[in-house]
Amino acid sequence: MARSLFDEGAHEQAEKLIRQLLPDYEAAFGRYHVDSIGLRNLLGSALYEQRRLRESAAEHREAMERATRVLGADHRDTLGYAHNYGAALAVQGRAREAIAVLEDTLGRRSRTLGPGDLATLATAKALGATLYTAGATARGVAVLQKAYEASLGLPAGHPVREDIANNLRIARGW
Repeated sequence: MARSLFDEGAHEQAEKLIRQLLPDYEAAFGRYHVDSIGLRNLLGSALYEQRRLRESAAEHREAMERATRVLGADHRDTLGYAHNYGAALAVQGRAREAIAVLEDTLGRRSRTLGPGDLATLATAKALGATLYTAGATARGVAVLQKAYEASLGLPAGHPVREDIANNLRIARGW
């Protein structure tokens, strides 16, 4: 139900339901159960959508740290939580921290999922944009160029491929 509310854009309602469910999940399954961790990550996403970015980053960081302990640093879910954490930091303007998290996540995703995986491309796009907005234009362009080349395996017009191409055009000043 909480996921449905979130997907429908009812982020405040989703947050309320998640906050009600989370103590029960953690009591029944434990703080380190994958469902408890996933619910905590969803809370972070609901907070992110409400632009409550400090709270969002804290929830995503907690989900990432717990998932790292249970699933390992290179697990797809852990990497997703790390991406979310890095994105929340970036939107807060905490560029140095965001770049460190996103670079690490991109490296892990590239090694474990491959450079053309949609999740890897999403992290590359986030990192490239964060580098660009932080004033590291050349590094941002390099990350986005590499991501664009990897995205060429996607069909023409694919939204991820198009988003990366648009970010690359902006970063290059075209």
